[in-house]
Amino acid sequence: MERQVMENSTLTRKEREKIRHKGEILNTAMDLFSEKGFHNVSMQDIAARSEYAVGTLYNFFQSKEQLFDELRNDCADKILQILCPILESEKPEKEKIQSFIMHHLDLAEQNLKFIKLYVAEYGTLTVSEEAHANKVKKVLKEKIFGVLNSGIKAKIFKPVDIEIYILSLFASLQSFIMESSKNYDQAKVKSGLEKIEKLFLGMLVNE
Repeated sequence: MERQVMENSTLTRKEREKIRHKGEILNTAMDLFSEKGFHNVSMQDIAARSEYAVGTLYNFFQSKEQLFDELRNDCADKILQILCPILESEKPEKEKIQSFIMHHLDLAEQNLKFIKLYVAEYGTLTVSEEAHANKVKKVLKEKIFGVLNSGIKAKIFKPVDIEIYILSLFASLQSFIMESSKNYDQAKVKSGLEKIEKLFLGMLVNE
């Protein structure tokens, strides 16, 4: 956040205005997609709701698909902003895994509109969407691999197959969050994540 503020402070007024306008268009598009579904919303609808000319929208986005891509990229950035600092922290390995799992509550809440839209439109990841999601998974996988490897060497963790463990953990969290988004209930999501935490730490921690 501080970095973003510093970067914005070096921009001209015109550049800051452009960023603000783009953000307003993205927020409006997200609201409309959530209300009506992606395929039922046109660029004209977004322009009308955001009170910008259609031509202005096309100055920012060549198509509705590109606009959706931007929303997806924003979601991916938020995921990394929430989860990477946890895995990079100085906390003990067990706490890192606990926090990684439980912070999926923040992840769900900050991206709920997009997740609900995605589930409604696609249900599950298509091949092309999976390729995009793998960019985020690759970053997180590398960081979790380091945490698990360190914990195993310190005998905090059992000598699990790290690749299989990460694959199973990611699949469980992804499917749980996507399914929970349909009828989101914060208490139920927190309870479900606690159960996932108990399950995966039970497989991992040397007691």
